Amino acid sequence: MIEERAKQILMIAPSLLGESLALQLTSEDDNLEIILDKKDINGLPKLILFCLEEVELSNSIKLEIHKLKERWDQSPVLIVIPKSIKLSSDDLMTFGSEGVIQDPTVELLRDTINIVIGGGRVFKINNETNYNADSIHNSYGLGHWLLTSGLSQINKDLYTLDQMIAKKSINTFYLFILIGRRRELLTAKRLIIWLWGPLEVLIESPIKSNNNKNIINKYNTDITIKNTSTNELWNVIYKRVKERLQDDLINSTNELAALYSLNKSKRCNLLKTLLKEFSTIIIKLDSKNNREKELEEILKSITPELRANTLRNFIDSYARLKKNGVDVFISDFLVHNADLGILDDELPSIALIIDPILNNKPILLDGDYLSIEDPRSIIQLETFILNWILRTAEIVSEEIISSCSEWPELRKYFLNKELVSTRELERKRNHINTNNQLQNLFKRPVRLYESKRLYYTVKNKKIEKVITLEPRDDELKKLDWAQRQIAFIIELRDALAPQVQAIIQYLGDLIVLILTKVVGRSIGLIGRGIAQGMGRNLSKG
Repeated sequence: MIEERAKQILMIAPSLLGESLALQLTSEDDNLEIILDKKDINGLPKLILFCLEEVELSNSIKLEIHKLKERWDQSPVLIVIPKSIKLSSDDLMTFGSEGVIQDPTVELLRDTINIVIGGGRVFKINNETNYNADSIHNSYGLGHWLLTSGLSQINKDLYTLDQMIAKKSINTFYLFILIGRRRELLTAKRLIIWLWGPLEVLIESPIKSNNNKNIINKYNTDITIKNTSTNELWNVIYKRVKERLQDDLINSTNELAALYSLNKSKRCNLLKTLLKEFSTIIIKLDSKNNREKELEEILKSITPELRANTLRNFIDSYARLKKNGVDVFISDFLVHNADLGILDDELPSIALIIDPILNNKPILLDGDYLSIEDPRSIIQLETFILNWILRTAEIVSEEIISSCSEWPELRKYFLNKELVSTRELERKRNHINTNNQLQNLFKRPVRLYESKRLYYTVKNKKIEKVITLEPRDDELKKLDWAQRQIAFIIELRDALAPQVQAIIQYLGDLIVLILTKVVGRSIGLIGRGIAQGMGRNLSKG
């Protein structure tokens, strides 16, 4: 029987950390071979494990990863970072590595290594540390004083250097000097800890033991892609969106009035059902041949069908109520009474979501084309889907409210308690219609002219607005006459603003000149005459 060759992994880490981590990783997996020196590499490593003690300057890390990629272009790179970082998750995802994992256990790191070697990607980042570890108070006496005072001074100097290095105006030569000084301070810090610090500080590692009760159990950014198949990519996106929709969401947009007219249970069911129906469409399209050619034709009829299925499935399909003395299926009534073809002009084409997933197309983000398995692409698609779900839910909710106005018995079944009253319901409908008209007539033309698009997303169990910039000139040309006048007024204001500002400034300067040179001098002369007259009277007296 031929023995399987060990997976050769190049680990780039400080010596103490590298030796300790290599021992822990290989103790339970004989198939791993950890190499700590680049000179000992035999052939192409299966993985490059890059362990960072501190995440300081993103540019220097990107440069190091770029050099590694140039030398071993076929080897994936996995970055391990400590719990305390100074960079956001967005910055960490731009490093160009196949994975970033923060403060993992040995088991989690071992599983992550296998996923990345198998062609997957893993990003587990938590900017806000979840550790509640108490400060270490095991050192006393002279050693304790030397430790705390020395570390305090070094940390103060490091902070000053970080502030200086962060300035973009600094020249390259001076930057190298500062980075060298910073490296010296870090070495001195490790030496002080080694001499006077307790053992727990000496072997501080970004890898936590399994017995640690304060391990991060949930990451703010948690993306694991085992392979690049359509099914795997969609499962990752689906789980992330589903997790966002689990709880009752707080509406912080001051919009979506129709959606939040539904009672809590119906509102939650509607959002989850829309996600399920969207997933069904993805699965159906994925199973078809020549998907790219047929996609445009299918998407034209996809919206009415999806909305109809949502109205049938987000409630019990067998639920019935009396209408004019006859039992009527609620779902059938909603479908037949609703206008399923209503369009939301602010909703981007559904093809922006479906096409990249099905056809493995890159996504344009901040001027760069990103592969579909890039974590930033996953997050962008997640935003698109959440926006689509919330906007579609608002349209469906408006149709439900319209049906409740026609069939009063539905109000207790679908709506909040205060909307059971006919007066309150009609007031709510008028409010929704007025808001839609204002959006269509005033706000939308302004957004089009400013090349802005409004997205709804979910963050921290809240529905929030996100404004993005994108060219919308084609939509601007399709506006009707009244809407174009709004855009024209904005353009006219922008054109006249510099002239008006110049005129006002000129008038202001003129008034200042009159007050100081004319009025002020006249008042001075009058005052001088009065003073001289009073002086003469006093001399005569």
